[in-house]
Amino acid sequence: MVLSVSKGLANWRNASSLTKIKLPTERRRERKMKQNSRKNQRLIKQYPFVMDILDRPMLPIGSWVNKNEQEAKKIDDLTICVQKADGNLMYRRADNVAIGNDYSYILRLDGSRKDLVGRRGEYLFAVDGQGKIINRVDWPSNDAERRATGEVYGKSVFCKRISGFTEEKIEQFEAEAVLMSIEELSKRLEMWEGIDVSILAKVQYLVWVTIEAWHWDTHNDSRPEGRLGDFHDRSAHITIYKEPDGGFEKLLAEANVFDHLYLDTRTVIDGVCVNNPDIIKMNDALAELCVKFQNEVYFAGMKDVRDKGKYRGASGQFNSVKVLCTKMCGYDRVMLEDAVSYITFQLRPGERSMYVLGLQGTLPQVRNLVNTVTQIWNDKPELRFVFKSDENVSVM
Repeated sequence: MVLSVSKGLANWRNASSLTKIKLPTERRRERKMKQNSRKNQRLIKQYPFVMDILDRPMLPIGSWVNKNEQEAKKIDDLTICVQKADGNLMYRRADNVAIGNDYSYILRLDGSRKDLVGRRGEYLFAVDGQGKIINRVDWPSNDAERRATGEVYGKSVFCKRISGFTEEKIEQFEAEAVLMSIEELSKRLEMWEGIDVSILAKVQYLVWVTIEAWHWDTHNDSRPEGRLGDFHDRSAHITIYKEPDGGFEKLLAEANVFDHLYLDTRTVIDGVCVNNPDIIKMNDALAELCVKFQNEVYFAGMKDVRDKGKYRGASGQFNSVKVLCTKMCGYDRVMLEDAVSYITFQLRPGERSMYVLGLQGTLPQVRNLVNTVTQIWNDKPELRFVFKSDENVSVM
């Protein structure tokens, strides 16, 4: 499990286990790398643009204070995987932590990094058929930038801003500017600032890069960056997305926000607050799933199992979905989770209506959680016995 602490809020996330593949030593780079695997060597030979991407500046750097360029680019662990692009990538957003003026951190409660704090930066690159990097997406690094730019999704990588300031236009502008009014000057600058051009036809690969830098945890909360101790290591996880069946153009046309936007509590709350019609519709769908679960499962026997059990918590496995239930300060809390998503429902003391407390996943993924448990609970009551009192379930 990974605990991400941001501005006083703690959110649990499932941590996927990834095979660490070490980066090979190349003559053109003076990096100290661990011995590599044959698989990694093969992938880098097959996709040489990986090394070009790693040469690009990407935060977080390899030290809190950038001592030198080579140290900043150092990669201690590299993980590479290859898969076909899907609709979720079109609506994916970066999960940046401690980038810019954000002083949140990644904390791991167990494993080799349990005494460390981490920072994370994510990027998306477009690569053409000749292996040339033709575009890059940098996400907003803080709330202020996000408000200024709006939400940025992965599909924006297909659109590149081309500057209109050619040398000839600059000379023309300098000659004419003295005769322009302020209004005319502003319009001309806006027109020449740049235009957005589609590069969809040129894209052969999309490459998602996650950079993490880890430091020893000082446990010092007296100043914003106080938790970051001595630098420990810097890792990169790279996913190379190949062109899907039908091509990127078909993928972009068929991807939609209702099926492919990754939802979390913040996305839903922010969307409802600004009256985003798509988010409001999805929030209504989440409320319907909550009612379905409470009526067909929780108040149809599941709550009784927890209330009558020996322990305050209870759990059960329903195919791929794990159900965890506990009582805290009079509140009933139920979490449904699988390998890629979760949703948590909560019930206030003395009430009969549950509400959505938190979630992570696309709407179809979250709907699958509820539908899987509901179907088994109703259609196969003989399998309800898997849900039972569990002393290991506590606060979720």
